Parts: sequence; C-alpha cells; structure tokens
Amino acid sequence: MEWNPASRASKDNYRFLTSAVAPRPIAWVTTVDSRGLVNAAPFSWFNTVCPDPPMVAIAIGSRADGSPKDTYRNIRDTEEFVVNVVTRQAADVMVQSSAEYAPDVSEVAELALHTTPSVAVRPPRLAASPVHLECVLHEAITLGTHGDHHLVLGRIVHIAADDATLDAKGLVDPEKVVLVGRMGGANYADTSNHFQMPWPKMAPDRLRSP
Repeated sequence: MEWNPASRASKDNYRFLTSAVAPRPIAWVTTVDSRGLVNAAPFSWFNTVCPDPPMVAIAIGSRADGSPKDTYRNIRDTEEFVVNVVTRQAADVMVQSSAEYAPDVSEVAELALHTTPSVAVRPPRLAASPVHLECVLHEAITLGTHGDHHLVLGRIVHIAADDATLDAKGLVDPEKVVLVGRMGGANYADTSNHFQMPWPKMAPDRLRSP
C-alpha cells in the first residue's frame, strides 16, 4: 500500500501510526491544578529526547470538544509534572485513569491511587510506579492543523527509583520489573520477553564511508 497522508482523514493516519510505531513507552503523568487537585493520566506519544540536560517529550491531544486536557492545562499553568513509569501490575488501573473525567474530578481520588510526595516539584508521585521523573516545563509547542495537539518538552530536575528495581550499575533491571508499552488500538505489550544483542564495535569495511 502507498498513501499520501494529506489525502487521508486524520483518524486514519492516527490509527495507522499507532499500529506501526509500537510499542510506545507510556508516561503516567501526575499534575496539580491551581486548587491543588491532583490529576493522573497516561500518554503513549512519549519518549526521552535529551541527556544533558535530561529531557522528555510528551504529545498531548485535546478533548473531543477541542478543549485542553487537564494534564496540558495544569502543565501550562503550573509548569510542573511527574512522569511515572507503568508496570504490568499497574496496567489495569493505568488504563482506567485514561477515561475522560471532568476537570473537577481527581483520578487519584476516584481510583484510590496512592501517592507519595515529590522532592523537587509540587505534583506527587504515584506509589504504584517504581520510577519517577520530576519535571519542569521547558517549552510547549502547539501542533496540528487545528492547533489541538501540544508537544510538551520537560526538563527532568529529579529522578527517583525503587532500589529493588535496579541492577548493580544503578540501572532499571528488566529482570526485576516488567514495564508496559502501547500498541495500536486496545493492544499493549510488556517487557517480560526481551533479548540482548551486542553492539558492533566497528562498522564492516564495506559499510565504511570512503
């Protein structure tokens, strides 16, 4: 098949992209609004984008009626958020937190999610997650034909990880924690089936540039 995305409906492009660019890591984001109400929502258009300073990027769409989602509004207003990683054990409640709750409803309270205080930002961490990236807003870029998507660039100002999930080098050990990624539609994957391949030390002679 060959397609010109400009000739297709945006929902068709979305469905194809989410089925092809997979699995995608999930940022389970906590924010607070101006009243102190805690919001928690997952986003799978997410990744790390810079090591120095450490930064993440999250693409946040708008609600069905075109209004900003609570997460984006809170980040824009307070300039703080926390990325919590998603384990297989927390996958079910993570999906429940993706429902479109009213702005005056806290997913944390509604779903009885336990939180712990952050160190460098106001939004709390989700206790169900073993890794937390406390972030401040670096830049927010409006995208889309209708200006209904927002690319949030966050600078990580504090990192926390449960000791039980780390290896001897202080890295998250895939043998100790199973993380969840998003596929297309309602499909998800986890890291329980992983493998290693050593990186080549040098490119073969035939592949080197002259």
